[in-house]
Amino acid sequence: TSSSPSPVAGVEREQWSGQLGFLMAAIGSAVGLGNIWRFPGVAYTNGGGAFMVPYIVALLAAGIPILLLDYATGHRYRGSSPTALRRISKRFEWLGWFHVMICFVIMTYYAVIVAWSLRYMLFSLNTAWG
Repeated sequence: TSSSPSPVAGVEREQWSGQLGFLMAAIGSAVGLGNIWRFPGVAYTNGGGAFMVPYIVALLAAGIPILLLDYATGHRYRGSSPTALRRISKRFEWLGWFHVMICFVIMTYYAVIVAWSLRYMLFSLNTAWG
């Protein structure tokens, strides 16, 4: 990332150094822990390779367009989700706060999973299993 002038006087904003760095960060954000952790089991219980067809269709038809819409809205209105949606229309601000709430719930869920993983990793170093 590099710095560039921001609309706020005296504050420099970080910028991506290139498109590849942004693309990799966006993919990592979109994939998330859930896809890595749960996907093999979900694919297995829902037909294996046959599950991939509706999964890819849903990903291309809904997942990626919604992700791009979110990025474009944030880029166009230069703000967080509630700020950007309020700038579009005041009646949409609640949707931005709903987005923030969902992110908070997911973050707390992931924090528990990471804590369990760290605990199991530390337990694997000795015989503290029980």
